[in-house]
Amino acid sequence: MPILGRDLWDACRTFCDHLNPVLARTVTQTRLVPIGRPGLSRQLQVAFRGGGGRLPAARLRTRFGPMALYIGQLCETVPVGGQHQLVTVEYRYTLTPGELEEAAGREPLLRWEYVREPGGDARWCRHHLQGPIRLDVGRQSVMLNDWHLPTGYVTVEEVLRFCIVDLGVEPLAPDWHEILERSYRRFKHDFAPRGLA
Repeated sequence: MPILGRDLWDACRTFCDHLNPVLARTVTQTRLVPIGRPGLSRQLQVAFRGGGGRLPAARLRTRFGPMALYIGQLCETVPVGGQHQLVTVEYRYTLTPGELEEAAGREPLLRWEYVREPGGDARWCRHHLQGPIRLDVGRQSVMLNDWHLPTGYVTVEEVLRFCIVDLGVEPLAPDWHEILERSYRRFKHDFAPRGLA
């Protein structure tokens, strides 16, 4: 069953209620929350809440040093049988080296993004990866930011897996792999709205 709610706010809270226990048992106790004014907008942001000049991100300890993990989704709903079904309009997941205060002023090292409707004359891949990384292509150098490297839909679970496996973040529970697998299966089989991406 897709993520449903009485309204947009309720559906976003259900989404956060699914992801927060996954985050808390894998890489961070920082909680995702719906951000916006209930009932006053047709779209809400789901993200970590920032404050005091800090990036709205979770602090990670990686084998490369501290990094800030940002998870953000812009959501709206479509009416389904008297309820509201949650739909992701955009997502942005980033990893930025440094402590949260430092990371607030830096460009993310890696940025996974999705934009449902790029608009205008945009012809780039809606699901893509970017970052300020130099790539040598033949005799030329280009920046990854100059491209929209196609990725397909990237789930929060896969970003968390990357943080643990490749960046060396110490998982918060010994069964982190099973937690991510269960959450991913639930998202793909229960929550993913078919035909709405």
